[in-house]
Amino acid sequence: MSLAEAARGGGEPEPEPVRGESPFERMRRARAAARAHAFRESERRADEDRARFRAAWDDALRRGLDREEEPPARRAGQTFMWRSRRRLEPVQHATVLLNETRLPFSEIAEITGLDRYDVVGLKLKLRDVI
Repeated sequence: MSLAEAARGGGEPEPEPVRGESPFERMRRARAAARAHAFRESERRADEDRARFRAAWDDALRRGLDREEEPPARRAGQTFMWRSRRRLEPVQHATVLLNETRLPFSEIAEITGLDRYDVVGLKLKLRDVI
């Protein structure tokens, strides 16, 4: 090619360089495919669960489950009061708060429901006497 042809821009155009996929792009494509697969699997499992529930529900209705049936009424005097096993008694709670925190007596009394003077008395009983 002569200098004049090169100046005119003549000649064969250079082909675009073929760019291969970088490792980052391959990894990104693989992660996207894995996410899509996981989503499809989770949707498939949810559909199967819904189908199993619907089959069990239909079977229960066939056997005579009545949605309108009321639960049997409680007999008079039959009561049950839930009591949390995690909740401490007020005096034990105040003891823990006095030993493990530096809260003022009034706040401990408010938290536990005790009288402020009961909390002060408890604090005096907890001190070490030499």
